[in-house]
Order: sequence, then structure tokens, then C-alpha cells
Amino acid sequence: MPGSAQPALTLVGAIGAWGRNKGVGLKIAIVAAVEKISLATGLIQSLSEAGNAVYGLKFNSSWQNETKQRIDRLFASASHVLCVVSTLSTVSSWLPFVIGYGRGENRRLALYRSDPEWQPPPWISDLPVFDSESEVIAYYHHERQEWDVLARRRLARTALLEMGISYHADALAECIKEGDIKAVELFLDSGYPVDVRDKHGVPLLCQAARSRHLSVLKDLLERGADINLQSEDRGYSALMDAAQAGDEATVRFLLEQGAEPDLVSKDGQTALVLAVGRADQAVVALLREFGANPDIPDKLGFTARRYAKLFKQPAICELFGPDGSD
Repeated sequence: MPGSAQPALTLVGAIGAWGRNKGVGLKIAIVAAVEKISLATGLIQSLSEAGNAVYGLKFNSSWQNETKQRIDRLFASASHVLCVVSTLSTVSSWLPFVIGYGRGENRRLALYRSDPEWQPPPWISDLPVFDSESEVIAYYHHERQEWDVLARRRLARTALLEMGISYHADALAECIKEGDIKAVELFLDSGYPVDVRDKHGVPLLCQAARSRHLSVLKDLLERGADINLQSEDRGYSALMDAAQAGDEATVRFLLEQGAEPDLVSKDGQTALVLAVGRADQAVVALLREFGANPDIPDKLGFTARRYAKLFKQPAICELFGPDGSD
């Protein structure tokens, strides 16, 4: 501060959680006048112990002598600002400055009142007001969860652009076809729904099955993809796509994860019919092991059993057992 041995703005305290979360997520600056430093310090300690990145700023009476550059520097890392307020601070110059500065810099603002009788004046009546440390901790716990999600989404989008990948559904579909699991994960981290469809109406899980990329398919399921979601082009589920591709490993995995074996396509065909069409005895055996019905007719009136007879596949016919039964 010009003309003084002591700076008007000083750090009340920087806690270990600040360094641990550096660069990502929510960061709280607690702002207080000199007479409320002990209260601010207690809040810093409690918020830090709750896992927040937090530090404090003390406003002395001569704070207005500070340069804008230093004020910018001290607030630069904060995503959230919590002001410790009282009747005295309402008539002090630092509070309207911090509120105005915070609004202008798009910081999320909140108030902690040291006097339970204090009521916020109209110009700050829209801000959250807390009366206890437990309220503050609960509020920032919720904020941190939301903020971390938004931060991860921003980082994921940036990473995709740095990889030269455009941020749209067609690019995501291409990444799935190529088996680029890192890019697929970044798309999902950025906020893309796990059951989004491409321009042909094919869900991501079906795209992974058609491309025979089991690792991508597993990741999609772990993130909550609907295992039985059917495409709009053929009406295939991921299991049907895997059977059509002759991908025994993916068929087994999907069945073990609870995929429905008897869904029918737009043509009325089941995964079993598709496997018979390929004369794929291994996939037929897998589907039968998990209860697939060989007697579901398609739109031509043919069943998997009848196709196997028509195509002269005696080994597959044996897997079906006697007509109409096992």
C-alpha cells in the first residue's frame, strides 16, 4: 500500500485444501473487515476441513489505497466469495465494493452474518445469507459438486479441441467407430448424454457393437447406457448388432450384463435369427444358453428354427431341440 508499511489487503490464511485443488473446481475467498478476522479464520478452517479450497482477505480501513492490479490478483483465483457481514460492514465502503466487483467478475457471492438480527439491505437481498458454519459447509458442499461437474466439462471440451476433434455428435460417432476410447470418454465427460443417437438414430452402444469395440461398449455401460435401447434405422439393440457382426465376446458380455435376448427388429427378427443367418453356431449356442427363444416368427413368418432347417444347419438345429420344445 502506498505510504504504509502494512498492506491494506492481506491473506487471512491459505489452507492446504487450496493447493490440493489448485487449477480445478470451486475456490472460496472469505472476505472480512479487521474486527471479524477471528470469525473469518474459523470459517476458513471449517471449510478447509470439509474439503474446500479456501483462503481469506482482510480489509483494513485504508483498503482504497490499494491498486486495482493487486485487488485483481488477490481475487483472481476465487470462483466464490463469502462476505462476513455485520451492521458495521453494511455502512462500510468495502462491502459494496466487493459485491460490485464480484458481480462484475461473475463470482458467486454469499453472506455470513455475525449478528443474527442483521438484515440485508435491498441491494444485496438476492444473495444467500447464512447464520452458522453448518449452513455454510452444506451450501458449499452442494456448490462444489455442481462446480466440479462444470469444471470437468469445460476441461473435457478443451481437451477435445486440442486433439483436433470437433465438438458434435458426428465426431463422437466417428471416435466410436475408430475405438478411440479416450476421445469418447472426453465427449461423455463434457456432458454428452450416454444414450445420444447419431444422425441415423443409432445409439452410442449400438455404434460400439457394430464397430466391434468392446472396451468402448463396456465404458458406455459403466456410465449408464441403456443396454436394450434399439436403433431407429434397423431396430437393432446392441446385442443384435453384436450377433450380426459375429462378435462372440461382445455377445457374451452383453448377455452376462442382462441384455434381453428376444428383442425384435423392424423386420421382426431376433438376435438368434441374425446368428442363424450367419451360420454362427458359437453365437447361437451363447444365445440359447441365456434363454433365447428359437420360435419367435419374423415378419415373413419364419423363426430361427425354420431358418436353420431352410439353410441346412443340422448342428444349430440340434441346439434348438425338438420342434416347439427343448
